[in-house]
Amino acid sequence: MIDLSAFEADCRRDIPLLDAMQLSLHSFDHLTLKLDAPLAPNINNKGTAFGGSIASICLFAGWAVATLAFTDHGIGNTEIVVYQSEMTFKRPARGHLDVVARLDPEEFEDRLAQLRQGNDERLRFEVDIDLHHDGMCCATMRGVYVVWLK
Repeated sequence: MIDLSAFEADCRRDIPLLDAMQLSLHSFDHLTLKLDAPLAPNINNKGTAFGGSIASICLFAGWAVATLAFTDHGIGNTEIVVYQSEMTFKRPARGHLDVVARLDPEEFEDRLAQLRQGNDERLRFEVDIDLHHDGMCCATMRGVYVVWLK
């Protein structure tokens, strides 16, 4: 069982930007992570969420959901990094930011099986992230991450 509060505390200690963005993790279940952040520390000169903050939040969410998923399935000795990402900014986010990061179950099970077999290659996998404000999708990110055993 994942202790999400402890994971968040560790991340805040290791990644100071999370405190500056006031990012909070809310739930992790079935390869899905939900998190949020207020607009105020992530605002731009237009009164909307800064694109750099949105990108940083989404990149972190992708790494975090993968880290939690592998750890939750007994593989905690991994390195996970972003390899490639594609952002789409659909509309301005004018308030509180709600984020959902998801792993594809079939792809995750395949990578998990490879790691359990001791595969020491760098394995690619995708993460889909949606960022909403007031129930409307403001940005999406598809990230390709790489995982390997330490």
